[in-house]
Amino acid sequence: MRRLRFRAPADDDGFSLTEILVSMSITSIVGAIFTTGILQIYRTASAAEADSVTQQQLSQALVRLDLSLRYAYSIGTVHKENGFPYVEYLARAEDGTSGYVQRCMQLRLAGTDPDLTLQSRYWNKTASAAQPSAWVPLASQLTMVAGTEPFVRVQPTATANHQLLTVQLNAKYGTATKSSALTFTALNTYASTAFDVNGKPVAATTEPCYDTGARS
Repeated sequence: MRRLRFRAPADDDGFSLTEILVSMSITSIVGAIFTTGILQIYRTASAAEADSVTQQQLSQALVRLDLSLRYAYSIGTVHKENGFPYVEYLARAEDGTSGYVQRCMQLRLAGTDPDLTLQSRYWNKTASAAQPSAWVPLASQLTMVAGTEPFVRVQPTATANHQLLTVQLNAKYGTATKSSALTFTALNTYASTAFDVNGKPVAATTEPCYDTGARS
């Protein structure tokens, strides 16, 4: 009786250990390259999004200020308290009970560079003494623009008969920095707002929103 012998096809010899190791190495390298690329794309997208949010935050804060600064009746002297830049301005605000009131608005840049916060608070001019509200953050993650001050007031001139206030700051995220500068024109201010009858600048202590109780 003949015995049947099974003979495997010539092309079904399998893989050697060397071939398997080489294949695994190639697969690992391709996987590492792919993973690194995906992570890099994710980091870039996250950084771009955070940068955009930070810049948008500052831009929106400056636009909000425009709504009150544009019709301000007085812009006070820029000063520093405890090292923080401050400025006050007199605006007209709606009061829920008695219509409109004169309101002193105060801005400051608080914190430590390069992590500064633009803040705002207010008090009604009708009060016998300043009773400021709590500070409200308008924008954060800010830095100073090198060689400039964050608040710059310009007094009326013969060609520009209104007070101006420029707010200039950097919005910073990681290594990316973007500058925003906006000049507000107080349309309800005139030369008589900033100068006395003799043409001398009005003293800071006689400005409408000067109050020692709000200098802290």
